[in-house]
Amino acid sequence: MRRSTKPARPGHPEPPPAPQAIFRVGELLAGVYEISALLGEGAMGQVFEARDHDLDRRVAIKAAWPGLPSLRKEARALAAFRHPSLVTVHALGEHHDVEFLVMERIYGVSLAAHMAHRFEAGGQFALEEAVGILVSLTEGLAVVHRAGLAHRDVKPANVMLTPDHRVVLMDFGLVLPEFEVETQTNVAGSPAYMAPEALSNSVSAGAGHLTDVYGLGVVAFELLTGRLPFRAQGLVALWERQHSGPPPAILSLRADVPLALARVVGEALHPEPGERPQSAEAFAWQLEASLRRNATRSYEPPESLPTVPAPAIDLLIVEDDPDMARILAFYAQQALGSVRSRVAVDGVEAMGLVRERAPDVMLLDLHMPKMNGIEVLMQMRGERLAEGAAVIAVSAGAQRDDIQLLHQLGIHHFVSKGQDLQHNLTEALLTACGSPARSVDVEG
Repeated sequence: MRRSTKPARPGHPEPPPAPQAIFRVGELLAGVYEISALLGEGAMGQVFEARDHDLDRRVAIKAAWPGLPSLRKEARALAAFRHPSLVTVHALGEHHDVEFLVMERIYGVSLAAHMAHRFEAGGQFALEEAVGILVSLTEGLAVVHRAGLAHRDVKPANVMLTPDHRVVLMDFGLVLPEFEVETQTNVAGSPAYMAPEALSNSVSAGAGHLTDVYGLGVVAFELLTGRLPFRAQGLVALWERQHSGPPPAILSLRADVPLALARVVGEALHPEPGERPQSAEAFAWQLEASLRRNATRSYEPPESLPTVPAPAIDLLIVEDDPDMARILAFYAQQALGSVRSRVAVDGVEAMGLVRERAPDVMLLDLHMPKMNGIEVLMQMRGERLAEGAAVIAVSAGAQRDDIQLLHQLGIHHFVSKGQDLQHNLTEALLTACGSPARSVDVEG
């Protein structure tokens, strides 16, 4: 793992002087899109509302300032995604030599504006509200990461909250494939939300998603406390502050935050990428689990966290072979540490145990008597049970159709029984859940 080095250059390249507006209200783009209003602007360009006369609908039009990079990379990245927390792209066009991106018109308020209004009025976000926003945002970001991309500009101003309760990640202008992040020569992003390695332009190839995890940590800290974790004038001073010690203790700023939640946010803000949750999915799972555990001890700096006993993870193993169930329990304990396991020998028993107590993690065999694993998942989804559980499908012979159906049901972790079972299961558990602790207690 390459350690961050101090930033060698100040901030962002300055864009060319901006004209008053890229498009005029009433202008008709490509004979189809009539500009009706300017929605907003920033360093990269402007976003307009327009009417699509062909399909009779409202859309958003994004255009870059003259002299800035093409929107084509952003358009292609967004066009590949389908998720409620990601904006839908309709088309890429050109009007009088100006490239424009046609997107879904998102109605709502930015998270930045919502936070400002809430905190200026002397209020705060309820813990469940804050975690709900973060989990929705993180689920959308996980889709981006699974496509091999890093967003690189996760911040409240790039998140929209809609009246129908969507949390939508916006502005993919800085998105990059993971294999390209190491080759960047310019610092890009919003400094307060940038990881130390992004500030110093020393992101390792394949680790771009961990800069997004850091950004999520900053957003989480701000949602919970109403302030940024690190504040300094200039990139070098900010980088030094990030490395000089942990952020202020969350519980010193807000006493009702559970210890486990404060720990998760603190880990996401670690200056070393390898010490953060290693995926957006793991961060989301840990956020939800931290509220369920609802620890009450006072928060300590990250250096002393290993001395605090971690609460046991509730693991449900759905497996009709008792020997395989014991093997899975052992491997899960080796990977996660403190685990309390329950075992169901068929799908009907599994549903009973889920209704009795929602597990944190489920290892689900797909081929079982009475109800197979797919049927169990469908039943759980229909009854809205264990929605926060990390589910890992385990099977000796899953077909391609099974895998596709698992993806449609929101399950993205599959482990095949047989060779390398321990390695593959450990990797899936750590990706889905995060890590650490020490003991095991098996029921069933």
